[in-house]
Amino acid sequence: MQNIIERVLNSLPFEQLEKYWDGFKPVAFAIFDDKDVFLFNHPKCKEEHYIKLAKTEEFHACTCILFEEVPTAIVDTTLYDSFEVIYSLLVHESFHVFQHLSEESRYPNEILGFNYPIDFNNIQLRILERKRLFEAFISTDLIEKHQKINEFITLRVKRMELFPDYVECENSVETIEGTAFYVEYQALKDVSSIKENVISKYAEQLLDNNLLQINIRSSCYNSGLFICLLLDDISKNWKVEFTNSKLNLYHFFKNTYPNYMPIEVNVPNNSEEVFQIIRNAKKNKLKAFEHFNTSEGIKLTISGAIKLVGFDPNNITQLDTQAIHHNFISLKIFNKEYFIEQPVCTRFEKNFRDVHLIELFINQPPIHIENRLIIENIGEFEGDIISEEPSSIHIIVQP
Repeated sequence: MQNIIERVLNSLPFEQLEKYWDGFKPVAFAIFDDKDVFLFNHPKCKEEHYIKLAKTEEFHACTCILFEEVPTAIVDTTLYDSFEVIYSLLVHESFHVFQHLSEESRYPNEILGFNYPIDFNNIQLRILERKRLFEAFISTDLIEKHQKINEFITLRVKRMELFPDYVECENSVETIEGTAFYVEYQALKDVSSIKENVISKYAEQLLDNNLLQINIRSSCYNSGLFICLLLDDISKNWKVEFTNSKLNLYHFFKNTYPNYMPIEVNVPNNSEEVFQIIRNAKKNKLKAFEHFNTSEGIKLTISGAIKLVGFDPNNITQLDTQAIHHNFISLKIFNKEYFIEQPVCTRFEKNFRDVHLIELFINQPPIHIENRLIIENIGEFEGDIISEEPSSIHIIVQP
């Protein structure tokens, strides 16, 4: 970890982030492992370059948190093997803090994205749209480049006519995460020893036709990145103009591109590929629930008035009115918050956040003291056990 700390200190000079995006300056950030947190550029550090803290549950995954009321980017170093990736993710998450401090408001409706339709026409058009986006990026012939950009925009317009709410959700994810992927890419290119191969990682993800339906949100990171790269070709000052704009990234690109005109696009006959993607997407959802339901341990069911207050939007599988949160979940039960760092299945009716039942697997049964239930690694509830068997327990929480 000490080697990573020293390289982070050497790689994050103030002028470097400004090079990636106008106005982008270092923010509070932290890297951590299973035991320790190393905090940088935070008021708590005072005159020190960084301070060491014991790891607490709020330091989880790679994201942004409010640490002692200060927006802070965090990266879990145990998830990655190389400094280069850790550094680029620090830049990515720091950019999200920069967005927050810049009062960014173009965030997606995450809940809409979980229920994204598995539709033949949308998948077929989206495959071609992303291919045209990449071809526009790599083209060195100006006429061909204009042709590919026009086809890309025409296909996006068509999809927006067919699926307006869902494609607008894509547009919003591109706006927030695509731009963060853009600065991540710039940072990775800066520190990578093989600079010419850096873009291939993102290109593979852009053109992965299974990813585009299995993880809609993640797939938008890559399309957003390549829209940013095309904007680099079109406008020198686009980042300043975009930051001050109220348009999402795609609409800003369409307005900035001077030569757009609707164009006839021939959609290839790739029915078998599309049907296979649909089968894979449905199979993956069912497989996720099957895997969850056969987990080891005692199946714990908690029912009652439960509010979902925090989740990882990149690691959720939704099927009708139930959702598996694969990494972690934050819940509020009668004004008390609980953080559960393991797979949890939630059940709801109309509102994704208004949960009436959760399921998870535990190693030890709850300790029952009067009307209090103490669950290892989760916390204490007030409630009653309404059914108990060797392999399952159902409790109901009370105010």
